[in-house]
Amino acid sequence: MLFNSSEFIFIFLPIALCAHFLAARHGVTAAACITTLSSLLFYAWWNPPFVVLPLLSIIGNFWLARAIAGASDAGARLLTGAGVAANLLVLGYFKYADFVVAVILARTPHPPAVPLALSFTTFVQIAFLMHVWRKRTQINFANYAMFVSFFPHLIAGPIVRWSDLGPQIADRLRYKVDVGNIALGLTVFTLGLAKKVLIADPLAPHVAPVFDAAARGEPITAFAAWGAAFAYSAQLYFDFSGYCDMAVGLGLLFNLRLPINFAAPLRSASIIDFWRRWHITLANFLRDFVYVPMGGSKCGPVRRSINLIATLVLGGLWHGANWTFIAWGAFNGVLLVINHAWRQLRGHRQQTRFKTFVGWCATFAAFAIGMAMFRSADFTAMRHMLLAMAGLANGPESATHIAVDTDRWLIYKGYVSGPLVHWLAGQNWSAGATLATVAALAVAFLVPDTIELVGYREGEPHADWRRSLRALAWQPSLGWLAAVCVLFAISFTFFWHFNEFLYYQF
Repeated sequence: MLFNSSEFIFIFLPIALCAHFLAARHGVTAAACITTLSSLLFYAWWNPPFVVLPLLSIIGNFWLARAIAGASDAGARLLTGAGVAANLLVLGYFKYADFVVAVILARTPHPPAVPLALSFTTFVQIAFLMHVWRKRTQINFANYAMFVSFFPHLIAGPIVRWSDLGPQIADRLRYKVDVGNIALGLTVFTLGLAKKVLIADPLAPHVAPVFDAAARGEPITAFAAWGAAFAYSAQLYFDFSGYCDMAVGLGLLFNLRLPINFAAPLRSASIIDFWRRWHITLANFLRDFVYVPMGGSKCGPVRRSINLIATLVLGGLWHGANWTFIAWGAFNGVLLVINHAWRQLRGHRQQTRFKTFVGWCATFAAFAIGMAMFRSADFTAMRHMLLAMAGLANGPESATHIAVDTDRWLIYKGYVSGPLVHWLAGQNWSAGATLATVAALAVAFLVPDTIELVGYREGEPHADWRRSLRALAWQPSLGWLAAVCVLFAISFTFFWHFNEFLYYQF
């Protein structure tokens, strides 16, 4: 079941929401149990047999947490290590076993049948066990089950911590209908839905043909390669940030505030700043549970560089069992090392607008190169794509032709000239692809993000992020109600596309 489906919005969500607040009349435990059942039903909709795995995982990790909370220091440390290892073994078996065997036997790995959300729930439960070990707190099973399985964050994050969500679930004051939260939640959900169906999904037809041609080894021009990399960068951002916005909006309907996962990362002027804004909950997890335990930045510049690269490689591998993800992680790790070295060499100098613009250009170009690696089907396709971006893989002809009908329509309306369309066609690209990509990136760069518009921060119900946005900032009003209704109606007309979220595959 997808957030952008009619059965979810018009059937599942109203029933789950009503059941939650009706059960809340009988106490927090009753509401938590009902919402856990709703979440498991949401999960089972995709593949019913796989629901056994999260059930066993919830029970096993809760039992282990109880044992950790009551054990001695040495026993708690041993149990925590065993629990972390067990969670990683389950993830490794389903997601990486075939990849490892394929590497050993030097054969092509087959895509594994990975249970949905396994990567996210594994990190959630590892962070939970570490929390219990450090705090030695006793946890209510119903609250814990809802914490792990809560359907807004279950499939593709954000990666939640018990310290953030657990106390909210236990708060009795959150189990009454809050009209303000409902209004804000529906607004955030609709803005996220619009990101997905109006911006991300229309870019897919422009991305796939170029990357598919690279996988087949066909000649691709540098223009088409860069265009596809830019288009996929925008597609992935709006697809995943749209999902996270929808998750935040759904959480607000239940009076729960999920963590922010994106903070306008495409405006970053450095790769360091970018990783503080992109997939924030994953970056924080890797920092707290991988980078810092390895020594972090306290071991000198050489050791810090090794730690950074190793952390980003593991972050890449977390996305899937493919050499392209490992290469993407290593690439970003090296970029971070270079960025830190440059900052030390430069020292504290005044940052002018021109320097900021140059930094932004370099950061976005590096991000697009990384996205070309990330999207490629395998190492051979990645190599072909990168060579094409360098202008070294183009040929006299190409089998890649994109959106010809769109180009004819643009010529007929007079939006673009015929010679320009013919030139773009010779570059394996199209005017429609160019306009769609430029429009999407313009929204990312120039339009306030969802979180900025609504002033959403954990613990600050209606705080404005910037004074300059007060004129646009969300508030309960007829104007915003009309705008949200119109945006939802437009988005609804695109439901027939029914595209899955990209991060479902990770």
